[in-house]
Amino acid sequence: MNDRLIITGLGAVSPLGLSARDQTIVANGWIFDDIDAAARVKVQEYRHTVLSIPETFSIKDYVTPVALRRKQRFSQIAMAAAVDAFADSGLADRPANLERVGLVASTEYGPQRAVGKYLDGLIGGGLFEASPGLFTQTVYNVANGQASLALGLKGANSTIVGGSSVAYAALLIATRKADAIFALSVDETNEIMTSYFDAADFGPGDLAFTFRTGEAAAVVVLESQSSALARGATELAELLGWSSASAPGLGVSYADWAEDDTTIAHAMLGALRDADLAISNIDLVVGTANGLGVLSRSEFSAIRGLGYTGPVLYPRLMTGECFGGNEALAYILGLNHAAPGSTMLITVSTANGGVTSTVVRKAAS
Repeated sequence: MNDRLIITGLGAVSPLGLSARDQTIVANGWIFDDIDAAARVKVQEYRHTVLSIPETFSIKDYVTPVALRRKQRFSQIAMAAAVDAFADSGLADRPANLERVGLVASTEYGPQRAVGKYLDGLIGGGLFEASPGLFTQTVYNVANGQASLALGLKGANSTIVGGSSVAYAALLIATRKADAIFALSVDETNEIMTSYFDAADFGPGDLAFTFRTGEAAAVVVLESQSSALARGATELAELLGWSSASAPGLGVSYADWAEDDTTIAHAMLGALRDADLAISNIDLVVGTANGLGVLSRSEFSAIRGLGYTGPVLYPRLMTGECFGGNEALAYILGLNHAAPGSTMLITVSTANGGVTSTVVRKAAS
């Protein structure tokens, strides 16, 4: 990578708060001295709970009313996170060429609330009760399109289902197809998912930690160093290397994950190789375990296999399993917790078996 790839902005709305600055956790239960301490946690009973974005959330705090026409909640939380990141990146005061600033969104379940509302009208009353305006809010790429319009971003624009917006953003910048990309991660709670986990019958052996579901929209602004220097942006961190892999034969649920699967280990090793670093150079691991036993124990094995013996953070234990909203939120929580100059190995999995690991170094000051 000739031109360093840096992080210049963060934005988020999640159960933890309504901006990236709010994404801190003071409670215990997500930070472990080492992987063995994490593995010693015992859960006796499964009780599903849902963690939601605070009820005080109002999209009018982020954009003007004229930008809200027909916008459903999925788009609203994505727009809010993007606006937060836009301000944090300094693009309002130190603008870049917006023709070369884009947005890549990753989601796993998309705007399911809007889909449900639309189908209620269609099935209940036929075509005459189906809302054309609501129909436009049922497509998966609605969030990134509307967030880009709200900010005037005119560069690359894509939606990934069950993949990594951070890895794709890094690729776009590394191949000079963009100067900066808003890597957006988003999913909201919905009735189908909540009902599924309410009815699940997980026993103690199926759990490594307490399992909860959540929702989030979060953004990491990735930018080439040359672009950031040209506009005087503040460097928050540097992306040193990354690697993606996919678990073979996985279905559409984390419960399908094979405990002996090596995909997480493969992604972690690939990121370290790409960064040309050894595991001894890592100060902090930000993991992907969400409480379900097979996924968590697969990651335990991967971390032990690397020979890493330092602290491990598990953001999903505090935010809940946010599905498509996990990725950028893991970066924000890791950076908010890490000491200046720390080097982190961040891993994010998706329900369909995708795993992306990155090596990120937080700026020294």
